[in-house]
Amino acid sequence: MFEGWSEYYVMAGSSAAVLIGLMFVVATLTAGREREQTERGKHLYSSPTVWHLAVVLLLSGGALAPTVTARLFGLVSGGLALLGIAMGIRSAVGIVRGQVATPAVGFDLTWYGLAPAFVYAGLVWSAVGVLDGAAWAASAIAASIMALLLVSVHAEWDLVTFLAPEAGDHEAKKEA
Repeated sequence: MFEGWSEYYVMAGSSAAVLIGLMFVVATLTAGREREQTERGKHLYSSPTVWHLAVVLLLSGGALAPTVTARLFGLVSGGLALLGIAMGIRSAVGIVRGQVATPAVGFDLTWYGLAPAFVYAGLVWSAVGVLDGAAWAASAIAASIMALLLVSVHAEWDLVTFLAPEAGDHEAKKEA
């Protein structure tokens, strides 16, 4: 099913793996913050981002594995997509309820809740196409994986640019 896509999936999977590693850097930027605030942020922002990247990594590997059938790939990708929709909704609800103090509620709601849920809805549609043997399914899966990767890149960038200046403030306060 994914003949001719190997370089694409190597690139997407490798990118996801590197970005998962960079989330450890993001986590270090929370040092010195209030524990309760860090935990809320982890549940609504960091952990979902790692989940999205892990889905990209897993599906990229599955697309390359010679023993994974189209049926198995469709079932796994559909199941992961349904879980991803639930995670997006959970993040959206948490952001709207104000569990994390941020003035950018609309921005966060869009990029951490709605955008991933929308991409996962596309992945569900793609998985159904795989299960039906549709000719367009391979391209739709690739597009969904790239969209999920790009949403995750945006999330990591946003997290780093939000946390890094405040990490410097925490260090300056410690020294003073």
